[in-house]
Amino acid sequence: MLARVLVQRFKSLAAATVLTLAATANAQQPAPLLGATPAPAVSLTTPPTVTLPTTANPSFQDVLSAPPVEEESATQTLVGTPFAVGSPGKNKFSGSVTFNQDSFFGFYPILSGAYAINDKVAFTFYGTLWTNPGFTPNGTGGSGLWTEVGAGLNFSVLDGALSINPQIGVLNGALLSGAQQVDPFEGLVTQVSFTHVSKHVEAQVYGAYYLGTRTPATNDFFHWWATAGVRPFADSTGFAQIISTGAHFEQLYRTRFEGGASSNIYSWLGPYVQFTLPNNVFLRMSAGWDLQNSVNDTFYKLTMGYAF
Repeated sequence: MLARVLVQRFKSLAAATVLTLAATANAQQPAPLLGATPAPAVSLTTPPTVTLPTTANPSFQDVLSAPPVEEESATQTLVGTPFAVGSPGKNKFSGSVTFNQDSFFGFYPILSGAYAINDKVAFTFYGTLWTNPGFTPNGTGGSGLWTEVGAGLNFSVLDGALSINPQIGVLNGALLSGAQQVDPFEGLVTQVSFTHVSKHVEAQVYGAYYLGTRTPATNDFFHWWATAGVRPFADSTGFAQIISTGAHFEQLYRTRFEGGASSNIYSWLGPYVQFTLPNNVFLRMSAGWDLQNSVNDTFYKLTMGYAF
């Protein structure tokens, strides 16, 4: 009987203690500010779920089957000869750097520039570094290399459809004089080019006469070429827009030779293909036949460079 009474009193005391603790905790909790939204209850037993964004990884097949990027046609027509000429522009300064190599002259880089005086006339200049050792006295090699430099005027006519560029230059070396030593101003060269550039057509006729001015003045030459081609895919927005193709004819004729009669050295005829990028970096390859067949029965000519 006494034990039962003690147990009931213990239960009553425990219940009273729990109620007192709960009341104390509620009294110590700060009241929410006026107008504030109570914070949501956070469950300590269930962690929040975080959803990460998912990105689909394209397969190799998807990459191959993706449509090509469409670009607007930006390639301009450019006559990719050693004296390269691009589409007429509004820049006051223009020019080109070309690296040329063919089966007769060898390797010869050319720098040409132009300063526009007005929209019809420009001052032009150029320099050619002939590196063929056969053009030196007795073919002696790397010293005394033939060097050409000149200047002139470029005239834009027919609303820019045709440019006419006469120039006069001097030769330094010994090829024209035939002397045993190299000299400055051993010869003169007069040249002129007629160039047409439009969206679908590129063409140029160039001629130069080399005249020896120092004794014994054994060699004079006439050098000319005519080239014309088309850009059949000029309206394309794809790879084909950079391609042009056409025909190339070139002749070198010795008009005076103290050791013998004048003669035709070569007459080249063949097709060319050219690739021109929108930034006017270009490459033109010509190859074909030597109709004269006195030096070789075929020819090749590579011109690559940049017009700016």
